[in-house]
Amino acid sequence: MQTDDLITLMSASSRPVDTGWLRRATWLSALAALAMTVGLLLLTLGTRPDLARVWMTLPVIAKALFGASIAAIALALFQSSLRPGLEPARRLPIIAVPLVVAAGWALATLAQAPAEQWSTLIFGRNWRACLIAVPLYALLPLGLLLMLARRGAPVDRTLTGACAGLASAGLAIIAYSLHCPDDTAPFLAAWYSLAVAIVATLGALILPRFLRW
Repeated sequence: MQTDDLITLMSASSRPVDTGWLRRATWLSALAALAMTVGLLLLTLGTRPDLARVWMTLPVIAKALFGASIAAIALALFQSSLRPGLEPARRLPIIAVPLVVAAGWALATLAQAPAEQWSTLIFGRNWRACLIAVPLYALLPLGLLLMLARRGAPVDRTLTGACAGLASAGLAIIAYSLHCPDDTAPFLAAWYSLAVAIVATLGALILPRFLRW
């Protein structure tokens, strides 16, 4: 067979490469992880007793939106990190936007409250439970994203792990907001943000060990 004939044969049988399957798989995995995490929370801790009354109030919505915004930004960066050449590290500072908004809201709340109430506003009743529950519930989505990452070609494995951890923490926060009875902005900014940092660090440390070629 002549070289020209081989090239013609290969061109005729070629199919377009689907480069968007990782993006679709990322969002589908995230939705599945969120559903499973919510189900796990319902089976273990359950929802807060007054959820039917407060689920449309600003504090409860704010907690869910905080988690959703972190998850959405991190998932976009995560799926980009699975494909070489997209350089998602340049967009990583965007993840600070919901954290800064929460911090600003917390500072404004503290500025309007008497100093003797600051401790209650910051620590609430369940700050330890928040720091334990969010990372634990984040393990399920983190595991799913780990399996997905193995199907991609991440160049910066630490970045991929950190983004997976951030996304997992955001999804866990959405689920945990159904149970958490502490509704103050300082509580949200302090302990939810710290929980996000814990899971992001966990992802950055653990995932690279499973993504070695």
